[in-house]
Amino acid sequence: MYPDARTADLVREVLPEVGEIVRKDLRDSVLEVWVRAWRSSAWQRLSDVPKSVDLPRRRTLAVHTRAVARMAAQMADTVAELHEVPVDRDAVLAIALLHDVCKIREFEPAPGGGGQWSEVGRRFQHGFLGAHWMLEAGMDEDLVHAVIAHTPHSSVLPQTQEAVIVHYADFADSDVQLLDAGQRLFCKRRP
Repeated sequence: MYPDARTADLVREVLPEVGEIVRKDLRDSVLEVWVRAWRSSAWQRLSDVPKSVDLPRRRTLAVHTRAVARMAAQMADTVAELHEVPVDRDAVLAIALLHDVCKIREFEPAPGGGGQWSEVGRRFQHGFLGAHWMLEAGMDEDLVHAVIAHTPHSSVLPQTQEAVIVHYADFADSDVQLLDAGQRLFCKRRP
């Protein structure tokens, strides 16, 4: 299923880093997952979805996703150049752009604004829905693995260079936001 052009364009506006994925099939799959996730949610605008229900409203999923994608891409470039470790930059971007797509369903609009946990968010492990949608879109199992492994709530550790890079880019961006909000850092949490 290719996403309809209008909805895909709206996703591209909110997440312009999708356009950095060189491989068209992978770029289209990332858009397909985002469009499907958005259509399955109660959110009218992607830019309203929170990064976390515990952070201030200005901390949005879209900005977090963009930050993780940019950091992960730069990390991939650095690792490939300085350590001569082969890294698939398109895969890193796809993983980074999809690592938290499940939050569109894990959270729902709260009365009075902001977000709150949805029933799905209370029942499914973080990352599950994103991985499910990725599999349904025919995406590579290494990419799906990375989305499952990105969270400290997962019992699966990252097993590819690309998964490791996104895992740490996500931690870095999350911890910057948590520190700013005076909350406990992810790097200090134990499952």
